[in-house]
Amino acid sequence: MNDDDKARDETKQMLALIGEAISEWSFVELSLCNLFTICTIPCPARPEIGTAISMIDSPVPTAIFYSTESFRGRLAMVDAALCARIFERDQWAQEIRDEWAKLREKVRKLSLKRNKVAHWTVTPAFYDGEEQHRAKLMPPYGSPGWWKETGMRPEGKHLEPKQVDELVRAFSGVDEKIRDFYGRLGRHPKLTHKFDELTVRLIRSHRRLSPTRSEWIERELSSPQKF
Repeated sequence: MNDDDKARDETKQMLALIGEAISEWSFVELSLCNLFTICTIPCPARPEIGTAISMIDSPVPTAIFYSTESFRGRLAMVDAALCARIFERDQWAQEIRDEWAKLREKVRKLSLKRNKVAHWTVTPAFYDGEEQHRAKLMPPYGSPGWWKETGMRPEGKHLEPKQVDELVRAFSGVDEKIRDFYGRLGRHPKLTHKFDELTVRLIRSHRRLSPTRSEWIERELSSPQKF
């Protein structure tokens, strides 16, 4: 393989890593969306399938979550929803909030690195006969960060393939932590009991407001095939 072919292969590998990192981050945001949903509507858990959650009427909270364009805004929404749902002063609630605070901070810090992956520029690898120039991720062309990297200003910080690969694994790891967190939250008896109480209150309210609705509720609840 000549130098030109080697340079092209290295550049393609870098671009593939960037795509993988962006895809992994989309899974992080999806998991945050699921956590937001669990905190806003009743979501029965399925203990036999690990973190599986039955999302009831999830299109509404999902639409709300993705309507916010900035990640900072999305993370703030999840934080507000969780703290509003888990507001008690008992030990369980405090442990949940403490665990979430640590996880939220980890996600926040990784989001700053994700911004580099999404908005920086891949400079192709090339060989000039004397020196090997590896493909790397740099600030946008012409920006102050770019000039730092090219030596015309104080040295900046670029990302090489190994570092991007590490980000891919870091994104995947935090996604797994979020899924584990919302799976345990969705299965916890205190949260499910809270939703059960809300459901009962809603049914009773409907019954008081309308005899016809009361009859319909009774009929639906007595029909096993409906559930």
